[in-house]
Amino acid sequence: MKTFRWLVIAMLIAIVFGGVIVRADGPVEGRAGRAEVRFLEGMIDHHMMALVMANDCLAKASSDDLKGLCRSIIDAQSAEIELMRGWLKAWYGIEYANMPMMGNSMDHMGGMMGNQPMMMMGMMAGLGDLSGTEYDIAWMEAMIDHHDDALHMSERLLRRVMHADLRDLAQNIIRAQSAEIEMMEGMIHDLS
Repeated sequence: MKTFRWLVIAMLIAIVFGGVIVRADGPVEGRAGRAEVRFLEGMIDHHMMALVMANDCLAKASSDDLKGLCRSIIDAQSAEIELMRGWLKAWYGIEYANMPMMGNSMDHMGGMMGNQPMMMMGMMAGLGDLSGTEYDIAWMEAMIDHHDDALHMSERLLRRVMHADLRDLAQNIIRAQSAEIEMMEGMIHDLS
């Protein structure tokens, strides 16, 4: 009878934790591990797109405040890309390469991005003919949409994340990009 009780308890634990087994000799398997890998790969690609957008902004924006925000985005997201690549290697043995790029547009995207690349290429193409305040406003509107996608990706990860460092990063992305959205909305209001 005691053996049966322990078997039931073990089965319940396996069900509750989704069958996730952490092994020192290999990658984490199960839904949580797959969610982390998808998030890391997808967010690396997402951040790479933000770097393309921010570099475009540095070249074309008329507002010094906006250029300052773009430099801030480049600094923060470049550091996060390296951090996430390191975690993919350390936790899952995955060497994640740079996403292929073509000029200022993205060739492909992975992870949880869906149709994001086509949408982003459209946004970037639409900025090409703009200048001055028109460019600044259109760029911020595109980056607000881009940040909103990162918020959704991060919130989704929080339901399954296993590694505390990754949980902290997702929460930081939510805080930082929510603040940047609020800042850009204020800048758009001031420029309109």
